[in-house]
Amino acid sequence: MNVSRNHDFAQLLETAAAVGRERRQNVDWDVYGEALGNAGFPLTGLHALSWARFSEVGLPALTEGTSLIAVFDDGIFESLGKRRLMGRGPKYRSIDFRQVAGYGDVDHVDEHHRIFKYCIEFQGAGSILLGRLEWHAQGKRFSDNRQEIMATAQERDRVLAVINEVAGH
Repeated sequence: MNVSRNHDFAQLLETAAAVGRERRQNVDWDVYGEALGNAGFPLTGLHALSWARFSEVGLPALTEGTSLIAVFDDGIFESLGKRRLMGRGPKYRSIDFRQVAGYGDVDHVDEHHRIFKYCIEFQGAGSILLGRLEWHAQGKRFSDNRQEIMATAQERDRVLAVINEVAGH
């Protein structure tokens, strides 16, 4: 199913900001739709889309690429509509809100390298990291980057507000 042809999905995709170092990526929409089906997320429960990074590793690491993050009634979904090398199934990751014991915003600023990371971390039982959504801005030398940095933080805050509304925390 090509999800980009769904009117509501297409409208939310238009509002998905590409800020800071996050850029719109090429997505195979048929595989993305297949991944949504496999993960059990119906399009009727979609609330927001954003271009961000989904990470399960330490915050200082910059290992993940930009993906399309979706906020649903039941959780978070991340994919670019790619297939796994082994098994050829759709590649995606998700966080089920029923497993979330807590979540919140986390900022990581490395002034020396001018790297600004605005995140939402999700923790399960025992404070186990379930995943982190990250938006990055890279400051440039001899430039005033405050507008770009603030836009990046505002995108994180927009998604966090949707999660707060949906997850009820």
